[in-house]
Parts: sequence; C-alpha cells; structure tokens
Amino acid sequence: MNTIWPPTTRILVIAIILVGAIWLAVVASPLLEALVISALLAYLLDPVVGLLMRRARLNRPLAAGCVYVLFLLILAGIPTALGVVTVGQFHRLETEFVAAIDALKRWLFRPVTVLGYQLRPRVLLDNLEQSANSALAALPGGSFGILSDVTTNLLWGLVILVSLYYFLKDGPKIKPWLVGLAPADYQDEIQHLLDEIDNVWRIFLRVQLFIFVVLTVLIAMGTILVIWLFRAGLLPWSPFVFILLLVLVYTAAQQVDNLWLRPQLMGRQLRLHPAVVFVGLTGALALSGVLGTVIVVPCMATAKVVGRYLHRKLLGLPPWPPEEPAAASQERRIKANERQCIG
Repeated sequence: MNTIWPPTTRILVIAIILVGAIWLAVVASPLLEALVISALLAYLLDPVVGLLMRRARLNRPLAAGCVYVLFLLILAGIPTALGVVTVGQFHRLETEFVAAIDALKRWLFRPVTVLGYQLRPRVLLDNLEQSANSALAALPGGSFGILSDVTTNLLWGLVILVSLYYFLKDGPKIKPWLVGLAPADYQDEIQHLLDEIDNVWRIFLRVQLFIFVVLTVLIAMGTILVIWLFRAGLLPWSPFVFILLLVLVYTAAQQVDNLWLRPQLMGRQLRLHPAVVFVGLTGALALSGVLGTVIVVPCMATAKVVGRYLHRKLLGLPPWPPEEPAAASQERRIKANERQCIG
C-alpha cells in the first residue's frame, strides 16, 4: 500500500531535518572543518587525477591512488627538507639566536626615566614571570590538557588524510548523486545550478593559486632585500633588527593580500564588489579564523548564484535565459575569465 504524506507532514519532516542538520553542524564543527579542508585539497588535486587518467589511461581509483601517494610524499618531504637545511645551519643560527636574545634582554632590562622617576622593566618582567608560573601551577592537569590537544590534532589530521583519498576517488560521483535527489522535472535545472557553483569554485582555486604565487614572490623579494641591506653595510648588523624586519616584510605581504589582492582579484573574477569581499574577509577572520577567510569569498559567490536562481523561480521566471543553454553559458564564462586572467 502506497501512502502519500500530506503537506503538513512534509513540512514537519523538512523542519525536523533542518533543525537536526543545524544542531549537527554546531556540535560537529571541528569535523566539518576537517572535511572542508580535505574537500578543498581534493578539488585542487582533481585536475592532476584527470590528467593521469587521460595521459596514462588509468582508471579513476588507480589515478587517485597515485596522486594521493605523491601528495603524501611531498607532504612528508617538506619537513624533511626543512630539517636538513636547519641542521646544516644550526650552529650559525644558534649563535645568532643567542645574540638576538642577549640584545633583547639588554634592551628590555635597561632602566627608563619618566618624569624624574626611574623605572626598571626587569623587576616588572620578573613579577610577571612569577605570576605566570603561579597561574600555571594552579591549573590542574595542564600536561594532560596539552597531550589531549596534540592527540586531537593528530586525529583531525588523520581524518583529513583519509577523507582526502575518498574525495579524490569518488568525488565525481557527488554531483550526479545530488542531481538524482531532485525530482525528474528539476534535474536539468539542478545540473545547471551545480555547474555554475562548480565554475565558481574552479575560478576561486585558480585565483587562489595566483595569489599564493604573488605572495611567495613578495615575501622572497622582501627577504632578499633585507639580507642585501645588511650585506651592503647600509644597516648595521643586529640579529634583533634582522628578525624584526622579516616580521615586517611578512606582515606587509599579508596586508597586501587582505586589503588589495583578494578584494580586487576575487571580486573581479567572481563578480563581487571589492567592498563586499573585504567585509566578508574581515568578518570571517573575526568569527571563524583562517579557514573562514579562505572559503568565505567562494561561499558568497555560491550564495549569489543560488540566490539568483531562487529569485527568478520565486518571480515565475525561467532560471536562466532560454536562448543561453547551460553548457554554452558555462563555456563562454570560462573563456571570458581566462581572457581576464591573461590580460
């Protein structure tokens, strides 16, 4: 016997599902962050998997496995290479670090005269150190808390690595699965909508890679400039000043990224106003940290695409102009974005 739910029951079930989904998102937010990171990595590596499938004529699981192993080797090789370089420069860095600490101590412990009164920062720092030690000693199980945090981070890292493989292997099945959930009359519209969203995230990843290259070049040039200033004798050598200038170079590069690169490039490519992008980046940094600043711009562009679709449907209009098929529209948009990037 086939029973059909009345509209009231359907609305009630949908409301329960939405409330449950919101509750799960709040409770399992660290898990969702780990899955978002693994999904972004898989989305970034997906073109490499496709290239292996076309050139080496491998099936999807084998190509995904090869890319996954290569990614793990690169991930393990980065700290190894840094360790080799650090060991090679250990003695020189140790001497410079000790000299920087000594210079910092002399600068901090130097008495300061204010309105005829002599202030000794060393006494203040000693009191602060004693207070901090007392506070740490009063905390029960501090070492167990640190161990728990390390274990938790390792578990989330394991979740990211394992889910990354399955996203690489079975990621292309997600879109057809979502389309299949819709009624038959709406599947073409949902397919077009998902293609638009997919195009938004692909543009975002291309621009993100370009921004990463630009920031790497800026930081490298700034570091080389600082080293040249000391070697040319334009600045007297001081380890403390050297570290301070490197921090200023990195901070300046970050400000260029946050205030100009992301608002201008992301806004232009994703058709968002630069002011909207800047406000979104600032709000995401304040509310959700670094991960929020990474994904907030494509999320806003995705919301724009979905909102435009819902707006036209609510007004009884076609979701897209009838003379502009989905494939042709997407192809023209990709070519236009590529021309903008080249120009």
